Amino acid sequence: MSEIYRQKIDHPAAWRGEDIRDSSEWIHELNQQDVAELDAALRNVRALKLDLPRIGRENFPLPTLSARIAGWSEQIENGRGFVLVRGFPAENYSLEDVETIFWGIGTYLGLPVTQNPRGELMGHVKDYGRKFGNLDVRGYETNAHLPFHTDGCDLVGLMCWRKAKSGGRSSIVSALAIHNEINERCPQFLPALYRGFRDIKREAALTNDPVTASRIPVFGQINGIVSCRYVRAQIEAAMTRLGEALTDHERAALDCVDRLAVDPLLRIDMDLQPGDMQLCNNYTILHSRTDFEDWDEPERRRLMLRLWLSFRQRRPLPSDFPQHNGYGLGQIAEIAFSA
Repeated sequence: MSEIYRQKIDHPAAWRGEDIRDSSEWIHELNQQDVAELDAALRNVRALKLDLPRIGRENFPLPTLSARIAGWSEQIENGRGFVLVRGFPAENYSLEDVETIFWGIGTYLGLPVTQNPRGELMGHVKDYGRKFGNLDVRGYETNAHLPFHTDGCDLVGLMCWRKAKSGGRSSIVSALAIHNEINERCPQFLPALYRGFRDIKREAALTNDPVTASRIPVFGQINGIVSCRYVRAQIEAAMTRLGEALTDHERAALDCVDRLAVDPLLRIDMDLQPGDMQLCNNYTILHSRTDFEDWDEPERRRLMLRLWLSFRQRRPLPSDFPQHNGYGLGQIAEIAFSA
């Protein structure tokens, strides 16, 4: 086994839930001045009559809050890998205005990229009445439990607009802590996870070319920087489309990742409230959601807003570990930042 697999990852992003769960260091409270700046920036883009792809930092000015956001960005990219932002009074704004404010904050963190083949830049995470598990259904379109996974971008932002009647709890876990646990408990699985698996291509799942041509590693490493990419459902779907089966060893390796991800000593659970923003690095954090029961009235049903962003300073990745770029390269969103 390569020695790189056996090195313990000593990095702030390799946290254990039991060690930081009760800390407030990863929770950032917006104050009155912050909210006033966001409100002023909103009024500015309203006056300019700009739609989301045309909103960037130059027309969504945040004179003092921008410095705080830069600190969040540093934590997300180079620190523990996530932050939770609280204190935004979402109830005082329309959904369209909250989308604009969330987008505006996002432009200080990265470049928005599209989230599905329809080119959506602001995702609505809600129950569309679809069945989780079908090849043409994304988990965020259902009310089902979503196992721990990563998304197709560098940074995923989730903002709560309305909570469900019950359930829908968000959980995160450090992929680097999982790597350390595997290294300590069952290192025989690391070579298979670094070799990776062929994945279903979500945008082409029902076409004649539905599976990646090469294996996509679960863990990759370059210059001592370890990254993770993991969506087990895509691995299983690829095997189904190929008419193949995982080996017993491969299945045991994936089972080990899943088992560690849900370990209460490793994960952190969050009950997001309206206005809360959860921002996570997709290379170091896996996220999950419990199933939920929704309200009967449409106007009360659970709704989360989602942003997918690319870091302006891209993360170093090994050659067999392709960059996250959403669906496509995000050219539409980058128009706002070309000046």
